[in-house]
Amino acid sequence: MDRRKFIALTSLTTAHLATAKAGIVKWTPGIGGIPTITTLKEKFLSPGQEFQPGCYWWWFNGLMDKEGITRDLEEYKAKGMGEVLMINSADGLGGAKVPQGARFLSPEWRELYRFALKEANRLGIKFGVNMSSGWCMGGPWIPPQHSCRWFLQSKITVKGPQKFSGKLPLPGNRDGYDNLVNAPGWKEYIDLPLEKLDYRDTAVVAIPSAADNNPLRTDKRSTLFIAKTNRKDASNFIKANDVMGPVSTPWEVMPGDQPIPVDKVIDLTGKLNADGQLDWDVPAGEWTIVRTGHRMTGSKVMIAQPEASGLSVDWLSHTGVDLQFENLGKVLVQEAGEYAGKTLKYFCDDSFEDGFPNWTEDIIPQFKKYRGYDPTPYLPVLNGFIIGSVEISDRFLNDYRKTIGDCLADEHYKHFADLCHQNGLQVQNEAAGPSRSGTMCMDALKNLGRSDMPQGEFWLGGKHDEEGGLDEKLGYGVVRLEQGQNKVTKMVTSAAHIYGKKTASAESFTSFRHWYDYPGNMKQAADRAFCEGINRFLFHTSTATRPKDGKPGIEYGAGTHFNPNVTWWNQSGPFLDYISRCQYLLQQGLFVADILYYNGDITPNIVLPKHVDPSAGKGYDYDVCNEEVLLTRISVKNGKLVLPDGMSYHLLVLRGNTNMPVAVLQKLKELVLAGATIVGPKPEKDSGLKDYPQCDARVQELAASIWGKCDGKSIKQNTLGKGKIYWNVSLQEILKEKKVGPDFIYDNNNAFIDFIHRSIGDTEVYFVANRNKREEQMNCRFRINGRQPEIWDATTGETIPVNVSTQADGYTSIPLQFAPFQSWFIVFKKATLQKQPVAKKAAANFLSYSPVQELTGGWAVHFDTAWGGPASVEFPALEDWTKRPEEGIKYYSGKAVYEKRFDATGIQPGSRYFLETGVVHNIAEIKLNGKALGILWTAPWRVEVTGLLQQTGNVLEIIVVNCWPNRLIGDAALPAEKRLTHTNIVFKPDAPLMPSGLLGPVVITKGQ
Repeated sequence: MDRRKFIALTSLTTAHLATAKAGIVKWTPGIGGIPTITTLKEKFLSPGQEFQPGCYWWWFNGLMDKEGITRDLEEYKAKGMGEVLMINSADGLGGAKVPQGARFLSPEWRELYRFALKEANRLGIKFGVNMSSGWCMGGPWIPPQHSCRWFLQSKITVKGPQKFSGKLPLPGNRDGYDNLVNAPGWKEYIDLPLEKLDYRDTAVVAIPSAADNNPLRTDKRSTLFIAKTNRKDASNFIKANDVMGPVSTPWEVMPGDQPIPVDKVIDLTGKLNADGQLDWDVPAGEWTIVRTGHRMTGSKVMIAQPEASGLSVDWLSHTGVDLQFENLGKVLVQEAGEYAGKTLKYFCDDSFEDGFPNWTEDIIPQFKKYRGYDPTPYLPVLNGFIIGSVEISDRFLNDYRKTIGDCLADEHYKHFADLCHQNGLQVQNEAAGPSRSGTMCMDALKNLGRSDMPQGEFWLGGKHDEEGGLDEKLGYGVVRLEQGQNKVTKMVTSAAHIYGKKTASAESFTSFRHWYDYPGNMKQAADRAFCEGINRFLFHTSTATRPKDGKPGIEYGAGTHFNPNVTWWNQSGPFLDYISRCQYLLQQGLFVADILYYNGDITPNIVLPKHVDPSAGKGYDYDVCNEEVLLTRISVKNGKLVLPDGMSYHLLVLRGNTNMPVAVLQKLKELVLAGATIVGPKPEKDSGLKDYPQCDARVQELAASIWGKCDGKSIKQNTLGKGKIYWNVSLQEILKEKKVGPDFIYDNNNAFIDFIHRSIGDTEVYFVANRNKREEQMNCRFRINGRQPEIWDATTGETIPVNVSTQADGYTSIPLQFAPFQSWFIVFKKATLQKQPVAKKAAANFLSYSPVQELTGGWAVHFDTAWGGPASVEFPALEDWTKRPEEGIKYYSGKAVYEKRFDATGIQPGSRYFLETGVVHNIAEIKLNGKALGILWTAPWRVEVTGLLQQTGNVLEIIVVNCWPNRLIGDAALPAEKRLTHTNIVFKPDAPLMPSGLLGPVVITKGQ
């Protein structure tokens, strides 16, 4: 590779700095039309600000000034961060206290906000604001009646005939909420007297007391009861199947069950006065009166500033959103002035972490609207009574949970989006967890689909960079992965694909590891998320800083710290360039998937992390859809399932249960007749109560017409119209029959190469990433034929020709090599393949490197005396700083310059030479004979030096930067007045030190 080209590719930071001074045109979301291969290549090299990552820009307690705002934003621009999401909150979580600055929404704060927008506009930085102080949505303007709600019930038995006149007993304040573990702040409010909890009535019914027991709540079926009635709490570590499993498990019919006929339920709601007085002419017999009402949960906004603290909104009613927008959204828009819709681009509703709200004031009319019948007669089921039958009671609860999910999606997320759009803004929602308690009744895909920019999150595990640190046995709390994958990112990307959104966003690199992370050990997590479909990163987090607060400064109690105060900030540009290049390509065109899984109509409806379906085998990618998308957005074209935005799939795979709404069956029949291939069991009944029992007869009629004689045993497929239905046939067998082989496969069984594929007009783009911390090589097969492949390196922007490849049976096979955690884009462009001459052996796709000279002996190392290091010291050999006797080196954090003079032996004209640094802790900047050669931050830790080496008198400089912990650990043992660092994060003086420095070996290699 030409040395001048390499310097240009690895010096984009200089270009960022230049544009930071000059300003830039306003941010626009992507580029119009389908880019050509020429455009793709040009933009890949330098994608531009619209494809740069962003960050959570936390203003803690308003501790910010204009100097800090300008410095932060100019540094973001200079290094390649094109967006900020401003969040205002108190303190920093985890005990990290923050001094008080400007009060939220005070005149001082508003001036700083306007100044930040002005500076962002000058620099062309996109600006978003979170719609509360802290999270979730709420504040002092939310009154109890419009806050988050739980239902409660009480009961009393009366005998007739008589004229009953009296006050009904109130429910207990924690009726059915006995096992709380994750509802925010519940210890503060759960046992408050009911009069302080804004109790309100919903309905009163009477049922014959011959069945005055609630078996669903008291016998062995009670293990499912709290989940089915949406009262189960759990850690946010709970897995998707553990959320969905209990609600989709049918109840058994037990001996002694005495179902109450629906027509025997008497609605007394109209006879109840506002003060709880009931006047009723009781018929003969014993009757149980069930009073259903609701209370505020009492949950409040998390880590909100005192002046913005208050109750969380009612998530199931648009009124709370209206109040939030009236009291905060409009203020932010008005203060933004000319920048609203220009620099201020969106409002954000940060992660849903509010327990399990399960009721709202107008639940009855909402239920009628969504489900088509009056739920009032069935409300005793919420107390454990059997109304109609066990199955009818179960169906009612399914309808109840679906209604809660619909209200959350439409009354909250859709309404919030509508208000944003009316004000010229977009909306970003982290609308589906993972903080979803035990049974929060959400249709996660529907929630995310209501957002312009659907968002999730991914974490760095507590030991993610240690050997074995991602072992599942350590538990989710440590590894933050499920079977090696992020918890919610596949759900977010599926939502983006099925709802036609161009970006799938993530709060990225969240952790509790203070300053232990750096670009080199963040790449593995980044590539994992890219392969899951995330294509827009928001670094979590970048705390707003005041230069006068020193370094590393006031910080958040969580999140990977990523701001101008980190030691390696000046070397962060190439890592951000890598993210930008990946985001650019992965936002183009369409995701390529073969399988669409229907997640069913149950609620809660959560998507599992990315995984390999054993029925299909490796090499196939997929999306997951919900009932709404299946009914409203899917059609068939040329035998494939297609979406209006261009996505397509070969197969639709149904859930493995036998309950299905009539409307879904009708749509399946329409799809099969048009040519779709559908896989799944034959439905037997509806999942809800609308038009029951006629709905079941209709399901059976439709199922018979679709499945025909297919029984999943002796007959496993049926042809209908242009399509086919399969039952109990492996997906691999069906795909093989359709001549659809794996999209990507490789021949090294010990390797783990992850991938994602996007189709961009007539260009096919694969991102392939080595998930192992070791070198790998293998033959990779791509389901592409008749295209010319190239290798694009996102770490440098370089495009590399593929010299060796073969094509056969619809595949292109390419020998690939990977350094530890290395990734490539394999780009197939539409071109006439050049037939290679038979007599001439083709060159390899990669250079092989042979050692020419190891740079042994001593190094002069220069430290920054301002941070306690010696101005200059001689290292007889390369060694870890923490092994040195000098405390100024042992506890040093920051940059050190290694200098070595050497003669180059055996250099041959016409050959290519490289410098390999070996082990570096944690990032390195290279200069040889006065020429800057760029920054090395990830494997293979190699830079080309062709044409720069001299026979004698070479001068090599390697700037090495480590992380903050060592200095913080050293300072922890010192009195405050002797410390060099200033921060609110506490380190222990006996904490293990981080390996630091250049460990090598540093070697000159020859590439051929």
